[in-house]
Amino acid sequence: MTEKTLTIWVKATRPQFFTVIILPILLGTAIAWHLQGIFVPIYLVLSLLAGIFIHAGINVLNDYFDHLNQTDEFNHSPLTPFAGGSRMIQNGVFTVNETYWFGLILISIATIIGFFLISVRGLPLLWIGLFGVLSGYFYSAPPFSLIDKGVGELLIGLNFGVLAVLGAYYVQTQTLSTIVVVASLPLACLVTAILYINEFPDHNADKQAGKNNLVVRFGLTSARTIYVILIGLSFVTVAIGVMFNSLPLFSLTSLLALPLGFFAIKTLYNHYDKPTALIPAIKNTIMLHTLVSVILIIAFLL
Repeated sequence: MTEKTLTIWVKATRPQFFTVIILPILLGTAIAWHLQGIFVPIYLVLSLLAGIFIHAGINVLNDYFDHLNQTDEFNHSPLTPFAGGSRMIQNGVFTVNETYWFGLILISIATIIGFFLISVRGLPLLWIGLFGVLSGYFYSAPPFSLIDKGVGELLIGLNFGVLAVLGAYYVQTQTLSTIVVVASLPLACLVTAILYINEFPDHNADKQAGKNNLVVRFGLTSARTIYVILIGLSFVTVAIGVMFNSLPLFSLTSLLALPLGFFAIKTLYNHYDKPTALIPAIKNTIMLHTLVSVILIIAFLL
C-alpha cells in the first residue's frame, strides 16, 4: 500500500470528525481519575482505538448507504469539507463493494477490541458496545434507516455523548455513576449540533432521497430553532452540573466559549440556505465541542 493509497483510505473515513469520539473517551477517563484515582493507560489506548475504528466504519458505511438511496447522487449543491459525505464512490475512487467491505472491516476491528475489553473489564461494556454498533449501522442502513425516522440526531448525541463517556469511565473503574452521565450531557448536545448543522447543506438532496432527518421534517427556516436549543442546552447543562456538584467549578470556564455559539447561530440564521457560507458556522460548532470538552477534561483533572 503506497503512501498515497493510505492517505485515500484514511480520507474515506472522514477523520476530521474523529474528535467527537476521542474527546468523550478522554473525558470519561479523566472523571475516573477524579472520582476514584484510577488510570490504566492501556485501557485508554484500547478504548480510543475501538472508538475511532467504530466511528470510521460507521462513516464509511453511511457513504455506502447514502449511495444506495441516492442521497449523495442528488447532492448538487456546492460541497463543503464537512457535508455531502466523502464522495469516494461518486468520484470513482472506491467501488460500491469496496466501500461496503471497508466499512465492515473497520467495524470488525473495533468489535474485536471491544470483546477483549468486555472479557477483562465486564459485561456492561457489551450492552454499551452492542447498542453503539447496531444503532450506528442502522443509522442509515435499511430496513430501519433510523435517520429517516427522525431519531438519528438523538442517537448520535446518545452514542457520542453519554455512552462514550460512560463506557470510557467503566473501562477504567468497572463502575457506573450518575456524575458521568451529567458530565456527558454538554458533549451530547454539541455533537448533536455538529450533525444537525451539517444537515442544512444537504437538505435538498436529503429531501429528494426521502432522508427525513429533523431539518427535512421542520424545513430550513423552522429547523434553525433546534440548533439554538442545542447550543443553549450545552451551556445550561454545564451550569446545572456545577450547581449540583456533578461538575467541578472550573467547568464554568466553558462559558467563555459562548461567543462561538452566538457567531454560529447568527451565521446559520443568515445563511441557512447557502452551503458554502455555512462553513464558518460548522467549523465554529466543531470548535465549540472541542473547547468545552477540553475544559471539562481539565476541570476533572484539576
